[in-house]
Amino acid sequence: MNNYVVVLGSNLSSQFGNSAETLKKCVDEIRFNPSIECLLESNWYISSSFLNKRDPRYVNVGISFSTKLKPIELLNFNSGLENKYGRERLERWGPRTCDIDILLCDQQILPSKLYFNKWMNLNLSDQIRLVPDELILPHPRLQERTFFLKPLNDLHPDWIHPFLKVKAKEMLDSLPPHELESIKELKH
Repeated sequence: MNNYVVVLGSNLSSQFGNSAETLKKCVDEIRFNPSIECLLESNWYISSSFLNKRDPRYVNVGISFSTKLKPIELLNFNSGLENKYGRERLERWGPRTCDIDILLCDQQILPSKLYFNKWMNLNLSDQIRLVPDELILPHPRLQERTFFLKPLNDLHPDWIHPFLKVKAKEMLDSLPPHELESIKELKH
């Protein structure tokens, strides 16, 4: 079995409802998939858009589960769900109805340490311009994004990043105060 943490995000309504309603339906679909076991859900959060603060705020939730699906199979499954829930890929990091990011799979580093390190250290302009041609795990921006680290810490604060050798809680605690203040728990 592979153990994953995935973070879902939405900042646009879909035919399924507002962002929170859309993500709730998506999480339920994952939860009741026969290949998914032991699904845990983080708190729900609302955060500013990462790139353009004028974009609508995001709703985010993390889930942790076990499955026999390999990482690329889970990526394909997630892409199908994103499409079902109205995702249109018009611009990198643009507003969306449903985004599903695989944060981690156990202690795996994919596709290689060298490739991971390259993408982890890209400057922002290259991150905006370039798109990886392979699945990268753990997510190369995991350690710097509050909307990833808050749900991860709800689920697995003691998880140790296999490349950085730092606990999830330590990564969250190292973020600047303004980043931590930019995300709020969503009561729903």
